[in-house]
Amino acid sequence: MRWKRMAVMLVGAGVVFGGVYGFIQFKNMKIAEFFANMPKPVVTVTVADAEAETWSTTVPAVGTLRAFNGVDVTAAVPGQIQKILFKSGQEAKAGQTLVVLDSDILQANRDAAEADAQLTEANYKRVSSLKEGAVVSQARIDENLFAMQAAKARVAALDAEISKKTITAPFDGKLGIRRVDVGEYIQPGTAIVNLQDLTNLRVEFSVGQRDVREVVPGRTIQVFADVVPGKTFTGEITSLEPKVDPATGVVRVEGSLPNLDGILRPGMFVSVQVDLADEREVVVIPESAVSYNLYGDFAYVVEPKAEGADHPTVKRVIVEAGDRRDGMVVIETGVEAGETVVTSGQLKLSPGMQIDAASEPLTRPDVTQQPY
Repeated sequence: MRWKRMAVMLVGAGVVFGGVYGFIQFKNMKIAEFFANMPKPVVTVTVADAEAETWSTTVPAVGTLRAFNGVDVTAAVPGQIQKILFKSGQEAKAGQTLVVLDSDILQANRDAAEADAQLTEANYKRVSSLKEGAVVSQARIDENLFAMQAAKARVAALDAEISKKTITAPFDGKLGIRRVDVGEYIQPGTAIVNLQDLTNLRVEFSVGQRDVREVVPGRTIQVFADVVPGKTFTGEITSLEPKVDPATGVVRVEGSLPNLDGILRPGMFVSVQVDLADEREVVVIPESAVSYNLYGDFAYVVEPKAEGADHPTVKRVIVEAGDRRDGMVVIETGVEAGETVVTSGQLKLSPGMQIDAASEPLTRPDVTQQPY
């Protein structure tokens, strides 16, 4: 009896465990079947075709802008400011009076020197007229002549010093912020206001010694500034340093850059590209199509629509990005001309996902920046 009872219990336990195991397998099968038959999500993205273009080879560099004419307007003589005849930020013309210093004492000294010069001139004329009668010696005449010339020289020196009391703009340009006030006593060399000619700028940058033969005066340069994203300023190389810096192996280069609209300012850092003579065929795609990370740059390429499928899918390919220009990037490997790449919406993608190409680029949500 004991063995029969044990056999019944074992059979019952086997039936229970077998039922539980069968139920679990059945549930897993149904879950897998559900996910297998579940419709795949369709992600809306924007796309663009990779194109073959002819690009000239460029030498990239980082440059600094300088004004062809730019100075701190200073006083040449000491004095107290009587008048300030300009406003901060205004345009100034060459020769325009900016500041007038006190010159009362100098003017009085000049009047005294003028009177002395007139007296010495009269004495000289009187003495020289007596030469015909041989009443005076030649030494007396010379003495009066030199006294007259010295008196006139003192008048000229005082005139020059008085003229320096009127401080003028040395060239056309834009004035900066006023640094002095009426009534202030200033010394020679005191900065009054900064003056910059913004119509033409110099851009200074460095290139490696291997590019010296190609980077020559007259070569076109393209300049890019953060102040105007996406805009290209065009200038040309004007001169190079005659020697290579032995510490760095680079050569200093200077270029000219028209700035008629006054957007660029001296002191700005800019990106510079020097266009060289040779050209090459390249494959380019929009910069937004490339995703950058530590493990390699990649892009999503649109695959042809499968038979019976409603939407195309994407695959992720590793790319090697090259030069960038005007929002486009050269793809050395990974994408061929004519292939279609995803340009926005990549964060929602994974390999094999279906996509729907939007007719217009996706817009970012409006995020209001809160102050700290």
